[in-house]
Amino acid sequence: MYKFILPPKELSHFVKRIYEINIPQPSTFDENRVIPMGTGTITIVLEGNPRVKSVNGIQAFPRYALSGQYFPTFSFDSDIPLLHYGIALKPTATYKLFNVYLSDILNDFISLEKIIGNEAEQLRQKLLQMDATEDRLSLLTNFMLGKVPTITEYTHLDVVIDFIYKKQGILKVKDLCKHEKVSRRYLEKKFKQFIGFTPRQFIRQVRFNFTCSKIAEGNTSVNDILTKFGYHDRSHFMKKFKKYFGDDLSVLTDNSNNLFKTVFSRIMRTDQENSYHP
Repeated sequence: MYKFILPPKELSHFVKRIYEINIPQPSTFDENRVIPMGTGTITIVLEGNPRVKSVNGIQAFPRYALSGQYFPTFSFDSDIPLLHYGIALKPTATYKLFNVYLSDILNDFISLEKIIGNEAEQLRQKLLQMDATEDRLSLLTNFMLGKVPTITEYTHLDVVIDFIYKKQGILKVKDLCKHEKVSRRYLEKKFKQFIGFTPRQFIRQVRFNFTCSKIAEGNTSVNDILTKFGYHDRSHFMKKFKKYFGDDLSVLTDNSNNLFKTVFSRIMRTDQENSYHP
């Protein structure tokens, strides 16, 4: 259902992971819910008729697109089996690579063709000509290597985002200001400009995502995980979780192979994936 690779060092400043999602039967919005990750995503659809459901309503999804951050969440469906490939970009990468702010495509997407022209269709056709997942992931890696700029700037915002991931969201905005010796007003401006989140929203989302990831791994009791991540009790955490799956935490804890659990049990696992600095 979900396979991914981490990028080589040359891409680690821009890419979190490159992945395949293969759903071999029709699927519904309820089955395919995705929560905010603070990233932009390049998506290339090889099979299926996907639609996206977000705060902007239901939209047909194109064959290839650059998606912005969805907040509070989004979901997708397809009336036939679905196969697509994605490149999860780090928060400032859409601007550095394509001159597009995540905040400008908040809860939306734009056709990849508008950004890279005919290369988008050429890339899709090359993927269709391959049979092996590994070959397709390698092709996407090489595609992204061709987009790396000659000079890569490591900004205040990158440093701060690194710090948030390093702390797994267990910190406050004042800690960011102290760490990078910048004002809260400066951070508010940069986060809004590049991502569309406030620093506080981003911190809370990263903390929530790490919490879900640890729960989905199933190696530690839920109560111990919630304590580690600063949730006072289960009801405190569930107030956030209800936005995505109501009262049912079993979507992360039972033995089902749903997409939500599959993704969260495998992501946010490595320093490479959660750091800008190579």
